Amino acid sequence: YDLDKLPYVVQYNKRDLPNASPMEELLELFNPTKVPYFEAVATKGVGVFDTLKAVAKLVLTELRKAG
Repeated sequence: YDLDKLPYVVQYNKRDLPNASPMEELLELFNPTKVPYFEAVATKGVGVFDTLKAVAKLVLTELRKAG
């Protein structure tokens, strides 16, 4: 799949861990095209719903364009 043609967001999970990599480093390495991103702590529900809402919105927008 060509990520430039798919709607997606990036979720950085486990942000509560003491050894979590700095966000600046993660963004540079894993999000060079600057798609929407969310920090998360899934075990506490932090950022999970925000990530889901964002990707759902992008998918719906794409579906409207295709229709």
